[in-house]
Amino acid sequence: SNKTMISGRLLSLIVLLTWSSHVAAWEIPFKAIKSISFSRVPSRLNAAKMLADGTNPEDVDPVPGLNWNSKAALTDVIIYGTPWSPPVSKVRHHLAFAGVEYRCVKRSSRSQPEGGYQKIPSIEAGGRIVNDSYIIVKNLLPALYGKSCEQSVVMEWEEKISYGLQLAMEVEAMEDPGSLFSLMKMTTNRALAVLSLVFRRFFPLGAPGRKLPTMIRSRRAAKDDKYGPLKTMPEYLEEFKERITSDSSFFDGAEGVTAIDISMYATIQPWYTLPHVRKGVIDAKLSSWWSRMESAMPENLSEDEFV
Repeated sequence: SNKTMISGRLLSLIVLLTWSSHVAAWEIPFKAIKSISFSRVPSRLNAAKMLADGTNPEDVDPVPGLNWNSKAALTDVIIYGTPWSPPVSKVRHHLAFAGVEYRCVKRSSRSQPEGGYQKIPSIEAGGRIVNDSYIIVKNLLPALYGKSCEQSVVMEWEEKISYGLQLAMEVEAMEDPGSLFSLMKMTTNRALAVLSLVFRRFFPLGAPGRKLPTMIRSRRAAKDDKYGPLKTMPEYLEEFKERITSDSSFFDGAEGVTAIDISMYATIQPWYTLPHVRKGVIDAKLSSWWSRMESAMPENLSEDEFV
């Protein structure tokens, strides 16, 4: 009926407005990465790129440079973001696994004053605020695990996880009808989740071709010349599976827990309850690896509160 159509379209608009604060968290950094290393652009060039509040924008190292030489430098750590955000989860898992104390503060994307960083996560450590999960992790790993994390293979996989796996997982889950209710409940609330089922055909997500996943895929496709075409989540998981089972030296051996294992696991973990994501891990025959990672992660991660 006309009333149902009007109600459905109104609900769709509400969802788009509600999710507008979250979509930015899924927009991957689109600037080219010049090399897979920890070398920085000269400070005099980066300094001009800092935001109005003095913090770094996306894909740019902070100026002045960070003094994160060891875990001892990571004091009074605060993580800003949401519990269901994959990049926020990645930062939390690395800090918890390395035994660094931190607290979490809830922050949505596009919630900061004009001129500030509008995405998540951001992290505060030793009085410095750093933005962008790739920049955060790039600087965190050597402090947490030593210089072995500066190896090109480590940063190659960090790039692949940040700009490939994470985005593929998110858009595919957004396109999966069977994940719609769980996704809405996780990112908004149960009421909107129920309404998403009642007015399913009006929603901006929940099937291929819907507004939100189409928008994200389009933005990613514009940068295929830099990162290559976006693969599917199963393809990224299969590549990971092949490497850890065929190369005994990869990530210090398939049985070891390394920085890349943690990044891969932590990126997937907050979305693992979604049917599409869980099926992907199972189909890739990564269930035993997943179980090992669950056992290896600190129990106190489940106690994190975002206040």
